[in-house]
Amino acid sequence: MPCAPCRSEAVVTELAHADPKAWVLQPTRSLNWVQARRVIAVIAVISCAIGGVFAWHGLPLVLPFSGLEALAVAVAFYICVREGERREVVRLEGDRLIIESGLGAIERRHEFNRFWVRVELRRPRARHHPTRLLLTMHGREVELGRFLTDGERDYLSRSLINALNKNR
Repeated sequence: MPCAPCRSEAVVTELAHADPKAWVLQPTRSLNWVQARRVIAVIAVISCAIGGVFAWHGLPLVLPFSGLEALAVAVAFYICVREGERREVVRLEGDRLIIESGLGAIERRHEFNRFWVRVELRRPRARHHPTRLLLTMHGREVELGRFLTDGERDYLSRSLINALNKNR
């Protein structure tokens, strides 16, 4: 699951006029990798400049920690930008519901029979936790849209239920 600063509203694109019907789920990204590198560079220069000033005044151990801080920021930005590349594609083809997900390329693929699959929006057990959108069939379950907000998961579940019930 993406870290809190990286989490924002996501995009649920419903390809209604597509044959077969499809939904594309992807997180909203505020920065691409080029922009993130610029921000990292600015933070690294400022952090190392502060460390250099302290080293100039006789506190040399501040400089390595300034470098570690810049490295930690770079790693955090990398993880967040990488998570922003996550995609989930849900397609309804004939009597099959196909889910493909991954970072950049398809890493996982699940197929369900559209007549047996159940769409379940599970409420959280603990307060302030997000809901979970699950597709279940014969004891097998797949979670969709971990990066979506509760409202987006609710919209997607209603949209999926409507599409599955059509032509049944």
